[in-house]
Amino acid sequence: MAPVPPEDVVAPTRDDPFLAASSPVVGGPVGRHARGHPVWVPLRVLVVLVTVAGLVWLARSAPCSDGGGWYGSDPFSDLCYSDLPRSYVDNGHAERTPPYSDTDGRYPQTTATPPVAAAAWTTSVLTHALLGWPDTQDRAALPVSELAATPSLQQEATTYFFVAALLLFGCALATTLVMAGGSGRRPWDAAAFAVAPALLLTGVIGWDLLAVVSAVAGWAAWERGRPVASGLLLGLAVATSVWPLAVLLGVAVVAPRQGRARHAALTMLAAVTAWAVVQLPALRLGAQGWWATIDVRLGEPAGYGSLWGLAADGGRAVAPGLLGVWVMVLAVVVVAGVALVAWSAPYWPRLAQVSLLLLVGWLVIWPVYSPQQVLWLLPFAVLARPRWRDLLVWQAGEALYFLAVWGHLSGATLDTGAVDKAYGFAIVLRIAAELYLAAVVARDLRHPSLDPVTRPPDPPHVIQPAAGTPPPR
Repeated sequence: MAPVPPEDVVAPTRDDPFLAASSPVVGGPVGRHARGHPVWVPLRVLVVLVTVAGLVWLARSAPCSDGGGWYGSDPFSDLCYSDLPRSYVDNGHAERTPPYSDTDGRYPQTTATPPVAAAAWTTSVLTHALLGWPDTQDRAALPVSELAATPSLQQEATTYFFVAALLLFGCALATTLVMAGGSGRRPWDAAAFAVAPALLLTGVIGWDLLAVVSAVAGWAAWERGRPVASGLLLGLAVATSVWPLAVLLGVAVVAPRQGRARHAALTMLAAVTAWAVVQLPALRLGAQGWWATIDVRLGEPAGYGSLWGLAADGGRAVAPGLLGVWVMVLAVVVVAGVALVAWSAPYWPRLAQVSLLLLVGWLVIWPVYSPQQVLWLLPFAVLARPRWRDLLVWQAGEALYFLAVWGHLSGATLDTGAVDKAYGFAIVLRIAAELYLAAVVARDLRHPSLDPVTRPPDPPHVIQPAAGTPPPR
């Protein structure tokens, strides 16, 4: 993709009605004859925005970083909970135990995928290097419960968290730049990811951004006409977390309409190859631990944030075995429904739009819907519907759920009865906000003139794009 001349870059304050209405506080929309700043080009501004967001991540974690607060009840009430520091001792990182290699049962079998397990172990090694390589032999003689209660190790866990946060910041930065580079004339759309409330609230809860950056890079490679690179990146993403399957299936859905069936076949083959190659080291280190990562995803029970969990709280639980069947059936229905919408659209669908619809459908039916899983949707929401009003409406529902789930876990919103009504309301509102976003994107597919990214120059029922010809961007 050739560089876009500065004069062709879409100005957000002229393109987005919400930003145009908000711009008077900084002097109004950019003039039609304004020239781009020679220093503050979009990519540099985006780097600054992501850096500020990263500082907000660390500031928000301050209540937990003092005195190993992640090990008490404060993470929930202080809104700074993260899985990362708690895994430092619980998963053997304090002893630098390689992933999938614990055969004596000292630590539970990891349920992390190979890329996540490798990233977590590498982070522990970097942490120990920063701390002067603490002796792990003495730790092996203590029970794990005593290790977790040791103040010095809790402080080490804090260092581990900040090293991991730096790695995740790199993922967020890379994701932002890839989105900007793959968006053609619309690099400023990536700002809606860089400073998104959802990213600020959930970016360091877990390792989810590892899969996000790979999936977005796979999207960008497909947009640039590089099917093999797209497949390799999406295969790595699926090996990191199961959800990028939505993007891979999105390729299969959009390819027939784009006249790129051969490209889609190459993408699928490359993805399968990349996924298999990533699994080999884990299988060699410990096949039993590798199978544990598969089992936990196939047999996941109803949990926090999902409609299934809400039904269980109301006394209408579904048996785990039957729940898995229902989820698989509904997942197929979602794929079929999205494919029907995409194939019947008057103008060809974009990969970001189809991926967003698939992800929303899957998250609504999934047994567990954790707060950080909003990161799966975030980049594709920005790419599918780069309108700040719609993105903020959707993320308002996510922010409310973020507050409610920690209030629920800390007991702050728990009613005297068995059901936390405030928490249940937040689940329903969160899903309603996501369905609103999906409905707007589906409307754009049916009425391409409303899509901010692809506006056909002629009525779509009169002129269709030639096979293999990219849509106007």
